[in-house]
Amino acid sequence: MTVEPATLGEMAEGYAAGVPYSPLYDDLYHAAVGAWAQAQHVFMVGNGLPGRWQGRTRFVILETGFGLGNNFLATWAAWRADAQRCSHLVFISIEKHPLHREDLARVHGLSGDKVVDLGKMSESDRAARLELAQRLTDAWPALTPGMHTLHFDEPADGGVSTSHADKVTSPAPQRVTLLLGLGDIADLLPKLMASVDAFYLDGFAPAKNPQMWDTGLLSRLNRLAAPACTAATWSCARPVRDALTTAGFNVERVEGFAYKPHMLRASYQPRFTPPLQAGGWHPEPARPDDRHAIIMGAGLAGCAAARALCLEGWHVTLIDQHEGPAREGSGNPGGMFHSVLHAEDGIHARAHRAAAMATWRTAQGWIKQGHLDGQVDGLLRLDGKTTAEQALEWLSQQALPADHVQWLDQEQARTLSGLPVESGGWLFHQGGWLHPAGLASLMLESVASLTREGQPLLRTVWGQPVTAIAQTSCGEWQALCDEVVLASAPTLVLCCAMQSGRVLDKLPPELAVPPLPLSAVRGQISRMPLASTEGLLRPHLPVAGSGYVLALPDDHLLCGATTQHHDDDPAVRETDHRHNLRQAARLGACPAWPDTQALPAQLQGRTAWRATTPDRLPLVGALPWSQERLAAAQTNRRLDQVRLVPRQRGERGGLFAMTGLGSRGITWSCLAAELLAHWVTGGPCPVETDLRDALDPARFLVRQMTRPPKAQ
Repeated sequence: MTVEPATLGEMAEGYAAGVPYSPLYDDLYHAAVGAWAQAQHVFMVGNGLPGRWQGRTRFVILETGFGLGNNFLATWAAWRADAQRCSHLVFISIEKHPLHREDLARVHGLSGDKVVDLGKMSESDRAARLELAQRLTDAWPALTPGMHTLHFDEPADGGVSTSHADKVTSPAPQRVTLLLGLGDIADLLPKLMASVDAFYLDGFAPAKNPQMWDTGLLSRLNRLAAPACTAATWSCARPVRDALTTAGFNVERVEGFAYKPHMLRASYQPRFTPPLQAGGWHPEPARPDDRHAIIMGAGLAGCAAARALCLEGWHVTLIDQHEGPAREGSGNPGGMFHSVLHAEDGIHARAHRAAAMATWRTAQGWIKQGHLDGQVDGLLRLDGKTTAEQALEWLSQQALPADHVQWLDQEQARTLSGLPVESGGWLFHQGGWLHPAGLASLMLESVASLTREGQPLLRTVWGQPVTAIAQTSCGEWQALCDEVVLASAPTLVLCCAMQSGRVLDKLPPELAVPPLPLSAVRGQISRMPLASTEGLLRPHLPVAGSGYVLALPDDHLLCGATTQHHDDDPAVRETDHRHNLRQAARLGACPAWPDTQALPAQLQGRTAWRATTPDRLPLVGALPWSQERLAAAQTNRRLDQVRLVPRQRGERGGLFAMTGLGSRGITWSCLAAELLAHWVTGGPCPVETDLRDALDPARFLVRQMTRPPKAQ
């Protein structure tokens, strides 16, 4: 899958001269009336909006061509102006040729060089368009292939301006999410998982871009359609009508917009509704009281999960055995996050890229505002095995833009890092370092004031170890400490690393799940003052390779970390310090430290354990039945795909895990939390389905059950 960014001239040719119509881009029908009027008449009125989203917890729109973003901006503005708006508006849009950030700013008149006339607009609409277009441009991602989740109007950012609406009463926190898919619709649409309430069928005219209007794609929209779903489009082409009819929509012609006499409006009325897949999409619990989850473990994973669920309007009870968050593996003074790049853009590379960019989007504001220690100006990962020719070939083949990753030769790497590094490497712009415990605390603080029906969404229970979990006869999960119930809720999420196995092992056979394939890996870091330790150099940005080095705000150098399996020694060891110093020397941050030379007196260390999986990908999702339960049930289901495996879940809730983040906990935490929220609340999946499957806890069970028997 490749992304080919478009220039403004390619997207808007013909409009600068004020011509009424050009087939090059149908987002702007008529220069005299404008794109917002089109969005309101064709897509909003055509889908019964804003009326259909009023009073809803979540409303999901899927658009087939993002273009200049006018449909999204007009819908966002209408949502903000509606006193009865839904709590969470999710706008999914796919674009194969996205604009560069500079061109997006130009087309919306933000750079002082207005190119496209959007037509007649009221002063209030014009002001709203400029404000929202600026916010969209500020959040515009690096144009990497795949899904990008952009959140707006979150409570932590001050919420929604009500200057154009009466006082809004909502049962849940309010926000807008743009889930932007960059790539060919033929590649991305089959990989979406969502329950869509309204389709905006837009983009180039069918004669100019038949792939976007492919009847095979449109006829399968029922896979994504929610009950009572609608669709609207300006195109009345016969193949479009036939495809929607095949998908189960009742299609009608109605009054068109501008120069087009007719448009299409469709309502979903299927003759047959397929059953839900066990590991696929599940709806949110129908009763608001069931939207309550217990989260075990308040490390970075647990705090990220708590924040994600609270932002969805769920009550969360967060339990930890310590007296505050991030006291174990997340307790180091600093840690890195970054993407990875391989010769083939496979599952690991795509997943790490999505994860790093999610962390960067979440943390950059807090870091730049001074609320969180860290640095988000990029990370250098040295690579002495790749040549410049290979690097440039990979970047070209994978369509990765320079504002996401660049190859630096040795001289460039030395200049940028301030260290005498031994090779060139990769500069990941959406990378850096941060204080993990600080991020965990901010995640909790950002939702601490949220309420639903007057009750705080977040409740914390500190200093209480969970020794067992149990399920009551009415489907409530309980977290127990020596038979004392600490909390009870229909949903329980395990974010407690190696402690997960201890509580799962105690479940009765009728609730049994497979053992989580987690290993405890010991790691020790080293920390020493830059000013008073001879020979140390301050890196200008975090540098990784074999180990890592970064400069902390307290004028210390942090380096590490060791990786030791089957090692439960909590002591800070001299041998591990020497290992870390050797790695720091290879990265150019300090001179070689002979084994015979005494270690610096100011050298400090910390030991912690990371929970890792065999394939080094996290476990995120509903836990499957154990192999024994599957055998006893004598199910005829195919079990060769994770989405077909029965789960420990029901209509009220279920048992979930978000763990196994390993040594990349900072990188994984934000994306994993959004993915968990999808599993728990039934919201749209933030990544393509193959990435979702790659992180599914059932993947190891499927591999075990489909492995050929050993030859005798």
